[in-house]
Amino acid sequence: MKKPTIVAIDDEIDFIDMLENYFKLRGYKIDIASSATQGLELINNKKPDIVILDLKMPGINGEELLGLLKSKRPKTKVIFVSAFDDAGKTKIRLLNAGAYAYLDKPLSSLRELKKVIDKACKKR
Repeated sequence: MKKPTIVAIDDEIDFIDMLENYFKLRGYKIDIASSATQGLELINNKKPDIVILDLKMPGINGEELLGLLKSKRPKTKVIFVSAFDDAGKTKIRLLNAGAYAYLDKPLSSLRELKKVIDKACKKR
């Protein structure tokens, strides 16, 4: 299986740096952005298979970005990784809006995220 290209967008710099290191060490192509605006630029330039996205960010939030992404690149799989908790209401709304998966921060392990990404790529 060809490894997917990934864009990770999160305003927590430590988190996206950790993602970048983890996935690059495993042979994935990953680009990171600390804002939705930077992320949109990367998405338009790199045309990734997977977008890892935070929900709550300054400016354009993750839910708005999902809408933009799905209208322009409907086959791109969007995986939310967020600490936002409202008893699952937002998670359900995002999945219904086209997100592939929603994982809660903190992740127990980055292997969990890798499994979701690998599964998403098998469905391409």
